Amino acid sequence: MTAGVRHNVSFETNNIVLIALVAILYSLFKMATVWRSQCAFARLFAGKTGQILNNATDLGTKLGPGSQSVISRKYSTYGTSPYITKIKEQYDYEIVKNPPEWAYVQRLLPFDTIPQVTPKESYPSGWVPPKEEAKSLPYFLARTKNHELPIYLNITYRGIRQITKIKRIEGDIWLLNDEIKQYLKEKNKRYVETRVHEVGRFIETKGDYVNDLVQWAHSKGF
Repeated sequence: MTAGVRHNVSFETNNIVLIALVAILYSLFKMATVWRSQCAFARLFAGKTGQILNNATDLGTKLGPGSQSVISRKYSTYGTSPYITKIKEQYDYEIVKNPPEWAYVQRLLPFDTIPQVTPKESYPSGWVPPKEEAKSLPYFLARTKNHELPIYLNITYRGIRQITKIKRIEGDIWLLNDEIKQYLKEKNKRYVETRVHEVGRFIETKGDYVNDLVQWAHSKGF
């Protein structure tokens, strides 16, 4: 019985000592927090405040003259967060006009205007330039800004419906429609339906006839 009582007394004594140590550490932590807040208010009145990433005032930073802070803080509520001030540049840079390295960057930028095509006998891509004789026809098919024929294929209803569209038509659009229908009928050995939109200056044909119409346009000089 005596050994058991001594064991219980020593156990209670250890608990009391542990609780006392925890209380002392908690008191030291509270004192450190109060001391830090007092130093922060002292720096605020002295005008020695720091700046965080969003350029707001951080009372707990120590910055020397000319130094920059990259400290980020998370504020839980709107009331405790500081006011956002005007963002200033944190990095020094130098503006150089017409540097030699700009030539490497300029060739990667898109063109403001499409340059004129250099005349050649043949082009590796198969592109065909327009001819002067096309200007004497009663109708005209103007090319796009990329020097391509405005003939497109519209596919709808999951590939079931295919409509070939010729755009940018000038002049007698009805005569152009008659010649297109006759050309496609002779080449494909069947009747081809077309639709003329005189105000929009385009013609639609039912089916995929892009390659046939491109060949016809090249034969006319467009």
